[in-house]
Order: sequence, then C-alpha cells, then structure tokens
Amino acid sequence: MSLFTTASRLENENRAFALLQIIECRGSSPRHSASMLVPEEGPTVGTIGGGMMERLAIEQAREALAEGTSRVFHGKLARQGANAVGSDCGGAMTVHIAVYPGSPHLFLLGAGHVNRALARLAIPLGFKTTLADPWEENLQHPELPEQCVRAGGENFTAIISQLKLTSSSYVVIATNHQDREVLEQVISLPLAYLGLLASRRKAQHFRDLLQKEQGISADRLATLHAPVGLEIEAETPEEIAVSILAEMILHYRQKKAGAGQENKTQTGDVAAENVASREATAV
Repeated sequence: MSLFTTASRLENENRAFALLQIIECRGSSPRHSASMLVPEEGPTVGTIGGGMMERLAIEQAREALAEGTSRVFHGKLARQGANAVGSDCGGAMTVHIAVYPGSPHLFLLGAGHVNRALARLAIPLGFKTTLADPWEENLQHPELPEQCVRAGGENFTAIISQLKLTSSSYVVIATNHQDREVLEQVISLPLAYLGLLASRRKAQHFRDLLQKEQGISADRLATLHAPVGLEIEAETPEEIAVSILAEMILHYRQKKAGAGQENKTQTGDVAAENVASREATAV
C-alpha cells in the first residue's frame, strides 16, 4: 500500500500519523530524497534509509505524535558529537516531521437539550461528534447539525456495545433517567475524558454506589468529571454546554502539555543513554 493511500485511510479513520520527509542531506547518506509515514499505532510505511538514523527518526515521530506538534530532526552519521546516531558513514540528514493529529472524538450519551447544544458547539471546534440515544425522535431533532453522527438502538447497553470507545474518546453522559446504567458501563473504560451531567449530591451518590457495589477504586472515580463543566454559574442548556466544552478543552490542552513535558524528560534520558552507548563502543 502506498504512503498516500495509507495517509488517506488513516485520515478517514480519524487516526493520527506523522509524515517524515528528508529536507537536507550532507555527505554520505543512505537516502537524499525520501518520505515515510509513521502512524500513531501500527507499522510504518516507506523508508528514509533505514538503520539507526531511521530508527531515531521514528522515535522522534512517535514523541511528536504524543505532543501533537511537528518538529525537525537532525541526525549525524557519526559516533560522537552533536546529533550523532552511532554510525561511521560520515554524512548528515535533516528530516521534517509533520504531525497530522486525529480530531478528538466526542460521544454524547443522551440526546437531550444540553447534549444537543454541546453538539452544535463542539463540531465547529473540530470535535468529531457522535450522539447516542435509544429514542429515535431525539436523534432526528432539527437542531442537530448534519455532521453529527447518530447512534441508536434498543437501549443504551446495546448502543454502547457498538461504539468504539478508546483512550482518546471524550464522553459526556446526560440521559433522561438512565445515567446510572450508562455510567456503570463506561466508568471502567480508559477514556480520555468522562463527564456526567448531575448535581453534586447525585454525583456523590453515584460514586458511593459504584465504590460499594462494583468495587470501583477511588482513583478511577476521581477521573469522573461530575458535576461536569467549569463553574460559571451556567443555567441555560447553551451556557451549560459552554462550561462543559471549556472543561474538555482545558483537559485536552493540559494533557498535551503534560505529554510534551514527559517526552522531553524521556528524550533527555534516551540521549544520555545513546551517548553512553557510543562512548562505550568507541572504547
């Protein structure tokens, strides 16, 4: 499968990837003009020359994907010195790593007033949005934007089993009277964000039940945003939707910043290990 065919497929599947392209070469380098694709998960496509240079470029691409930020990688085919990769060829290469992040996927469980308002606000901000509800009338409400994916079924249990909820999924629960049923099914999933539209009293009641009856840990319960949304004295469905979306954006940005800081620390550790390895080899 070609590089661009793969890129098109990943984009259609809303999966992040990085495109690596050689933008400068000096001296003896394995490739002088080449590109390759590094997906967030799965095998790479293409090659920029193989060897230690390519391996380190792939590592840089994975880190860039985690941060969601493009970068430039400099590699020198030498065993010592700045940007050395542990090779004796003597050339140098500069690779541009362009990150194409997938859009965050928002799943709205319940198609009432607040979640409909949330769908209208989230889509223009780049959230791929799926609205789920067993009531077909709610899914066909005229206020819903056309880009909103609808998911129906006999009940929420049947619907949730069909949704592809992953560690990058944002989920907001706001049903008519099935919040507990829905929450019990998703609380243990490794979601990026989980929010529940509820009063403080109701939220605490659900936390107590989940801990006592299902043995859900305190750490897991702490990941539940309930009451959902930032405290801005919101009253109308639209105002509540704004508070929820603001909290999701804040969570998203803080997570990216945290990933970037963690990768910088890891990069420093790996660089130190590579230097130590090259010095040992030289000896």
